[in-house]
Amino acid sequence: MTVRSARRLTVAWIVAATVLLTWPGIVPFNRIEPRIFGLPFVMIWVASWVVIGFVVLAIVDRAVTRAERAAGRED
Repeated sequence: MTVRSARRLTVAWIVAATVLLTWPGIVPFNRIEPRIFGLPFVMIWVASWVVIGFVVLAIVDRAVTRAERAAGRED
């Protein structure tokens, strides 16, 4: 993955998270049932976006690191 496409993925994740974690995007998911691992559904919804964010940022870090190594700039 190139740095440019990784940055586009990051922007897409930020936009999606902003829309789906604020009102009115979270309204369809704001319910207690079903419970998953004993937690209300809305908590799992928010926690899953945190995990997705970690994955997206790990992908971006990997792409930037590879680009820097290819350019010969190692720290």
